[in-house]
Amino acid sequence: MYSFQTGANKRKSRQTIRLLSIVIFILIVALAGVTFSYVRTKTISDATSEAILARAASESSEAQSAVYRLTQSSGTNTMTLLSTVRGHIYAMQCLNTLAANIYGAGTSVVDGALLTTCLDTVTQCEQRLQAGSVLTDLFTQLRDDVDAVAAVFSNL
Repeated sequence: MYSFQTGANKRKSRQTIRLLSIVIFILIVALAGVTFSYVRTKTISDATSEAILARAASESSEAQSAVYRLTQSSGTNTMTLLSTVRGHIYAMQCLNTLAANIYGAGTSVVDGALLTTCLDTVTQCEQRLQAGSVLTDLFTQLRDDVDAVAAVFSNL
């Protein structure tokens, strides 16, 4: 009875299908872009994490090496070796700060308490060295403290 309306419904249906096809195409392109961006960001994040971890492992190894040289030194370069150990411990604290700034508060590469213990022992060693006291027990404690820091990276 109303045959003229069937053509209008078909045109509206075709326009709706075209519009939906365009919207779906745009959504697919947007999804591809977001996926590409996520994969790229994840790759960069993983590379950054590995670089920070590798640097911290290197610093702990260097600190450990300096401590072993310290326990075997004749005493002429004791202050230099203590300063070297302090520098490596400070570097690990900086890496902790960097990791916390990148990945959020509470993130750390090495436990801050371990590093603080190492620095306190180095300070005690320097004070005793200036006073001319015996350092054997503090060197042993420092070696144990630095070994505890290095043990964090032994599983890597």
